[in-house]
Amino acid sequence: MKQRIARAFGLAAVYLLACRLMLAPIFNFAHPASASYGGDARLVIWLLAWDNHALLDRVPALFDANIFFPARNALAYTEHMFGISLFSLPVYALTRNPVLAYNVVWLLSFLLAAVAAHWLSWRLVRDHVAATVGGLAFAFCFYRMHQGHGHLHMIWNFGIPLSLIAMERFVAVPNWRRLSTLSAIVVLQALGSWYQAVMLAVADLLFVAWLVFVERLGIESPRGHLLDAWRDERTRRRLVQLALRSAAGAVVALALVWPFARHYDVLVSGTPAGTLGNAADFAGFFIPPENTFIGQWMIAHGIKGPRWIWGEATVYLGWITIFLAALGAAVALRGKTPFQRRPLFFVLLGLVALAFAVGPSSGEVATGAWGWTPYGLLMRMPGIDLFRAPARFTELLTLALAVLAAAGCAAMRVRFGRLGTALTIAAIPALLCEFYVVNFPGGAPPPFPIAPIYKVLATLPPGAVVSLPDYADTPAWFQEADYQYYSTAHWHPIANGYSRSAPAGFRDLMNRLSTFPSASSAATMRMIGVRYVVFHGRQIENGFGLASQSATGGEFRLLARHDNDYLFEVIAAAAPSR
Repeated sequence: MKQRIARAFGLAAVYLLACRLMLAPIFNFAHPASASYGGDARLVIWLLAWDNHALLDRVPALFDANIFFPARNALAYTEHMFGISLFSLPVYALTRNPVLAYNVVWLLSFLLAAVAAHWLSWRLVRDHVAATVGGLAFAFCFYRMHQGHGHLHMIWNFGIPLSLIAMERFVAVPNWRRLSTLSAIVVLQALGSWYQAVMLAVADLLFVAWLVFVERLGIESPRGHLLDAWRDERTRRRLVQLALRSAAGAVVALALVWPFARHYDVLVSGTPAGTLGNAADFAGFFIPPENTFIGQWMIAHGIKGPRWIWGEATVYLGWITIFLAALGAAVALRGKTPFQRRPLFFVLLGLVALAFAVGPSSGEVATGAWGWTPYGLLMRMPGIDLFRAPARFTELLTLALAVLAAAGCAAMRVRFGRLGTALTIAAIPALLCEFYVVNFPGGAPPPFPIAPIYKVLATLPPGAVVSLPDYADTPAWFQEADYQYYSTAHWHPIANGYSRSAPAGFRDLMNRLSTFPSASSAATMRMIGVRYVVFHGRQIENGFGLASQSATGGEFRLLARHDNDYLFEVIAAAAPSR
């Protein structure tokens, strides 16, 4: 018992230290309560805060979010991330600080991914040193590092390795407790993101097929067929329990996910041409990006090839991880028992993920119709056709390689003893150095508190707000997310919005509102019910002059000012004379 506790503390220390070292370039450890990147990161901060606000303050309809006013069902234009927000809820409930709640779960995403991959690897190799390689290779692979700056929903994926563990345990002993555990993991992961829901389904369905057709559910029969085992009463009872309880678990999981999924019929399915730019290519898996040590060396020596860190096609897998994974696959090919051959499932998972990640073919792009490529077949399935970034299947590929790398290290330790152990330990800092982010653009996120003018809104009567200038569809489009982040200070409806897509008429409406302080903008605001205008004068030329004009034009009343930020109220139209 003492040995287990000591091992647990030792592994926790390793993973915590890895988090501190590896995340330093992209996380501000000195200001976790206020530091954030712009764009997608602030969108996610708002998303988690909205979900938490809806629960704590009993908002009648979760999907009637406060963006894109006066549109209804506004949350459906982006991910709801409810499965992630539940983990941030305790921090938000105690502090009402959306940035701190976001940053806590952001850090947890790396730590939990490492633990989940370690556990999955250990169940396969029964070697904690080798499993540590698997945990680190998955949690800190460059793909997660480059997605991590703003795509929390892409790094919140520890539920996928956990689901494989839970499924194996349920198949072995199909009782209600294990089914409940499996169902809870699947539902929470699926509610984190639609991308994660699709990848979870791919991984779990592949694993089910493997357990049934390759390992035959661990059932021994004279000729190796499940039908032969049916003659045994005990085996027959287990198979019936497994089938019925699996069906029950699937029904419950779908019933819990459906209330969230049903809102997304407003989104448009992806097209081959639209997804091509977000597909991976084979070279990208092997070429170190420009923000790695090797990538920097290549640039310094005039070698072309390192990828930009922001691109979806930046899918570097790591040479050391690939080598160790190849070793693990080679050893598994020589396995004599189903369990010894289990690593081959991760070879299958990796190949399927690779086939999906490269996306549509040139023929599909040319015709504009999905064909018979792996990704084309996937896109023919209802709902799944909303998966717009094929390269994101790299996530499953990194998991497969991490587990195979652990198997390779375990084989080295068995074959070479102390030398194998030394090589395994040496591989840890080497693979982490391959993934370390160098010269990240902009550095660690700076503190970015909510503009004080929005806190004034929290003291005013309810009313919709528009913030100007409008950044949507401009070169500074990412700054539109700031307005959603600012709205967490007051939770009034806002006309602004930053999301995957927008409601019909949004662009036209914002164009009319952006003519502020004209009489026509005031008339539009009165018509749709906008009561307040926040004008950031420092951000546009002649901002002070516009603000002064609006204060004296008879359409708007100045309520507050903080530096060059102005808060106006739309003056109600005069009642018609009788």
